[in-house]
Amino acid sequence: MRVCQMKLIAIEEHYWYPPVGERSDVTPILRAAGHPAVSKLGDLGAGRISDMDAAGISMQVISHFDPGVQEMPVSEAVPLAREANDMLADAVKKYPDRFAGFATLPVQDPDSAVAELERMVGRHGFVGAMINGHAGGHYLDEQRYWPIFECAEKLGVVIYMHPTSPPQAVMDTYYKGYIEDGLHLASWGFGVEAATHALRLIYSGLFDKYPKLQMVLGHMGEMLPFAMWRIDRYYFPKSWFANSGKKGRIERLPGDYFRENFHISTSGNFNYPALQCSLMTIGADRILFSVDYPMDSNIDAANFINNAALSQSDREKIAFRNAEKLLGL
Repeated sequence: MRVCQMKLIAIEEHYWYPPVGERSDVTPILRAAGHPAVSKLGDLGAGRISDMDAAGISMQVISHFDPGVQEMPVSEAVPLAREANDMLADAVKKYPDRFAGFATLPVQDPDSAVAELERMVGRHGFVGAMINGHAGGHYLDEQRYWPIFECAEKLGVVIYMHPTSPPQAVMDTYYKGYIEDGLHLASWGFGVEAATHALRLIYSGLFDKYPKLQMVLGHMGEMLPFAMWRIDRYYFPKSWFANSGKKGRIERLPGDYFRENFHISTSGNFNYPALQCSLMTIGADRILFSVDYPMDSNIDAANFINNAALSQSDREKIAFRNAEKLLGL
């Protein structure tokens, strides 16, 4: 198979700290399926680097496997987040030319999450944090969580919004009867969940308050590039058919914030029509290469970007230049 030879920086690549990762609802699914991710998630050394080299990947920005500590009681989440982050920090220190880190945060305790983000960026040079969707059914448009975003903006680092399983009420309504098919996971439910969360953040006015805040959505934007024209067209109070002229909660259309406050990555969505839609919606300056390792294939991801119908300039932006600029790598 043809593997990309230019520099590649992959930004949604996962590991686990066993006391956290073993408690994920996804872990028994992976184990029952014999998925190789189960053995690879704990490797922050030679095996991971060998897999990177086989696909020509220069660097991984590594983050904890979904959902991290976000579903735990605060008394457990705070110390376990520190331990998981320290594990990753040791690997980044050992392989600084190959690894960078996104912190895992105990978002259910915003003060502790802010302190942990400050610690990991200030002391260990992490480039941001990954938040795995809602925390116990609470979404981050609730203003008690906004100090986390204020901190990220102040530090000049990004928040990567990763999907997680939907809340139980949604599971019972949308996905009952189809759990064994995985409808609630990566094939559909994850994308719906992450896209809805991102729109809640946009509609809440978060980006009017923190206009320099930058976030990343994986999986080619969680379907939002395809939907954004229609989202803008039917956004109240500025709908095409019922523009009231009244000021809403946000100053501009949702798509304006999507194009100015979000980047998207190619993680686990190696599909050329999706790439072309994303290029037309958000532009090559805001798309970043990613794999979703070890849940997906480094080689498939590298071949995807290498063979895409792109100018060399846009290919380099997506492959590594955008990540270097956004994350300061």
